[in-house]
Amino acid sequence: MAKPQTLDKYSSSGAYKLTWPDGNKTYVGQTGGSFTQRFKEHKNAFWSNRNTSNYAKHALEHSHPFGPIHETMHILQYQGKGTHLNTIERYFIYK
Repeated sequence: MAKPQTLDKYSSSGAYKLTWPDGNKTYVGQTGGSFTQRFKEHKNAFWSNRNTSNYAKHALEHSHPFGPIHETMHILQYQGKGTHLNTIERYFIYK
C-alpha cells in the first residue's frame, strides 16, 4: 500500500518548525533521519512525559495539545545529515 501523498514530504531529513495548535510560539529543530521519525520521538516524549524533547516539555508545562504531523510540523528546508544542517537550523532559529 502506498503512503498518502501528504506524508511523502516527511520521509526526508532537514530543518523543521513545530507549532502548537493553540499557541503562537514555535520550535525549530533538525533531523538527520526522517521528519516522520523525529515527530514520533517528540510525540512519544509528550505522551510518556519524558524530558527528551524541549517541544514536548513546553507543551506539557503549558497544557498545549499535541496535534497531528500535518498541522504541527512545517518543513523549512530539506538537507542531509551533516554540519551544514547545523548551520541551517541556527539560521532558522535566529531568523
